[in-house]
Amino acid sequence: MSKQEELDLFLVRADELIESKYIVADIKIVNLLKSIASSETLLAVFKNCLTDFDFEAAKKKYFVKSEFLSDEKGEFILPDSSRELLAFIFCVLVSIDSKEIELSEFIRKFFYEDGSFSAGYQTFVNAMIKPFRNTVKSIMESVIDGKIQDPVDALCEEEERQKREKELKEREERLEKETSVKTYGESLSALRKILLRDKLKVRQSGLKEKEKEELTLVIDMLANVIESNDKDAVVYAAVAYKYAAKAHKLLFFGRTGKVGKLLKDVINGL
Repeated sequence: MSKQEELDLFLVRADELIESKYIVADIKIVNLLKSIASSETLLAVFKNCLTDFDFEAAKKKYFVKSEFLSDEKGEFILPDSSRELLAFIFCVLVSIDSKEIELSEFIRKFFYEDGSFSAGYQTFVNAMIKPFRNTVKSIMESVIDGKIQDPVDALCEEEERQKREKELKEREERLEKETSVKTYGESLSALRKILLRDKLKVRQSGLKEKEKEELTLVIDMLANVIESNDKDAVVYAAVAYKYAAKAHKLLFFGRTGKVGKLLKDVINGL
């Protein structure tokens, strides 16, 4: 079908719903949705509108408690933007078709008119279906006249943009991971060497044997946990090492800052 034929079919189905009685509304809604599904252009329009659209959040925004009726009654607020209007009403119609929204209860709650169900249904048609029909008509006519970009082309361009963005993000994440792995490996190797030298210095020091054992225990604990994937254990052992080094400043001279930097690389790499 041409774009004009797609629009004409949609308008026929929309007008049939607008002019119908409640008893056949379900069938008319199905036919309207089918006219959208059979149109490449309309599908592109709605796909564009539905991108990043949060239906659950929108329901809280556009279905609100009525100021004038009882607590179980609400009212519908028409969205300001064409994009939001099309996305929201389309989702409502799809929900009615799938029975997630029961039409009679929906009308009673949000389109209540003096207890008259037929009047409520007419209010639903006037408030939701007519603006939906007219907005689609306006957009499609602008596409046909060349006033706005063909939504199919726009959708293709957007999908291509998202693809490029995703590839760029994945590349950046891969490079970041590779850099992190490299930094982690180098820092881990440097830490091993420092801790081994620390143990030798402790053994050769003039400290009492009890102190040597305790410091060796602290060093061994840190040396062991940096080989694991337990970030909390590394942090805990690093704190113990820091305070041991502060208590023996001459023996661990210059260690705290250097070891701290290397440990940060290791922790970030876990």
